[in-house]
Amino acid sequence: MIAKSTFTRRALLTGAPLPSHHVSSAVVVVLPPRRDDVSRQLAVMPGVDVHASDGSRIVVTIEGPTSGFLGETLTRMSFIEGVISANMVFEHIESGKDEPS
Repeated sequence: MIAKSTFTRRALLTGAPLPSHHVSSAVVVVLPPRRDDVSRQLAVMPGVDVHASDGSRIVVTIEGPTSGFLGETLTRMSFIEGVISANMVFEHIESGKDEPS
């Protein structure tokens, strides 16, 4: 299946910003007895992948269309029962602009 681009000819002609894709890594600190349950809840959140967990820490990535989406997702994570903190570690932005080779 091919994903439909939100970038249109009209956007190009009017100088609208190119679409971008944001990726962030985060560490979620949890109460150790709740780690497995929190990991399952994180895994079903849109744009979230759980990569590792050990002790009280869960490492995740979050992907979405804007920094705001990443921030909202991180905030939702912090409200899960058993979560002590959810901290963004790194954010990378892929712009729709092709870079010269």
